Amino acid sequence: MSKNTIKGLETLPEETVNVLIKNGYKNAKAIAISLAGDLAEDTGLSLDYAEQIIVKAVEKIAKPAMNAEELLDIELKRNKLTSGSTALDSLLGGGPWSGEITEIAGGFATGKTQLCFQFCVTAQLPTENGGLEGKVFYLDSEGTFSATRIGEMAVALDMDPRKVLRNIIVARALDSSHQIRIVQKINEIAQQENIKLVIVDSIASHFRSDYIGKDKIAERQLKIMQHASSLTNLAYVHDLVVVVSNQMVQKIDYVSGGSRHVPALGEAWSHRPQTRLELRKSPGQARMVRLTDSPRRPDGEEVFYITPSGIRDNPNR
Repeated sequence: MSKNTIKGLETLPEETVNVLIKNGYKNAKAIAISLAGDLAEDTGLSLDYAEQIIVKAVEKIAKPAMNAEELLDIELKRNKLTSGSTALDSLLGGGPWSGEITEIAGGFATGKTQLCFQFCVTAQLPTENGGLEGKVFYLDSEGTFSATRIGEMAVALDMDPRKVLRNIIVARALDSSHQIRIVQKINEIAQQENIKLVIVDSIASHFRSDYIGKDKIAERQLKIMQHASSLTNLAYVHDLVVVVSNQMVQKIDYVSGGSRHVPALGEAWSHRPQTRLELRKSPGQARMVRLTDSPRRPDGEEVFYITPSGIRDNPNR
C-alpha cells in the first residue's frame, strides 16, 4: 500500500502528511495560503512546526528569481476583467488584473456592490470580450448579495441568468474570524470549480464591529494583516482576480484641525491592495471614480454610470 504524499513536500514525515490531508490540507497551495495559527489548530501540530511547513510550501510554489524581461512576458499574459465601462477599464489599464488585489472604496450608495455584481457577470464572458471564462467566489459580509440584480445584468448581456448564477458560489461571513476562515478555504474550491474571480464585499465591516476600542487596535491590525496575506497569496498562487470593497471613514488631521474621508482599516491594510479606487456620487446615475494607487497607471479620474442594465458609459450618448 503506497503512503500518502503531498507534491512538493515529499520530505515531510508520513504521520504529518496524513494529519494534513485528513484536515483538508491536500496540496502545497492550500498550505501556502494558510495561517500558521489555523493550521496548528486544525491539525494539532505545534505552532512552530506549522510555520515551518508553511515556509516550505511557499518556497515550493513561489516563482524563481528572473530578469525583468521575463517578468514582462508574464505580465503581458495576465488577465484583465472588464467592468462594462470602457472609461473605467481604461483607467485601470484594462480592468482589475489577475494575480493581485483591487480595492473599491466608497461611501454609502456610491456603487461598490453594483460594481462587484457586474464583475460577477463579466467574469463569465470569453477572454476576447474582457472576461475570464471562469466561475466566481463571492464572500458577502454585509448580506447585500442580490441574485435578482445579477440576473438583470446577465440578461442585459444576452446571457442565461440562471447559468450565470450557477457559476457564482456565495458564502455569508458571520464575523471577522469566519471571514478569514472562508478565504483560506477558497484554495481547494478554486482548483475544483475553476474559480477565476474572488470578491469580498466588504473587507472592513466585521473587523470594524468585532474590534471596538483603543485596546483592540493592535489585535485588529494583526488580524487584518493576516487576512490580507491570505488574499494576496490566493491571488498570486492561482492567478485570480481579487476584488474587495471597502468602507470610508473620517480621519482627523490633528495638526490642521480638519478632516477627510479615507478607506477603512488604516495603514495595516492600505499597502496590501496593488490597485485602489475611490468612488463618490454624482447627479443621477453617474459615479466618479478616482484611481489613487496603481503599480502601472497614473492617478486619474473617470465617470461611469449605474444603469438598469448594469455598469456602463454615459447611456445618453
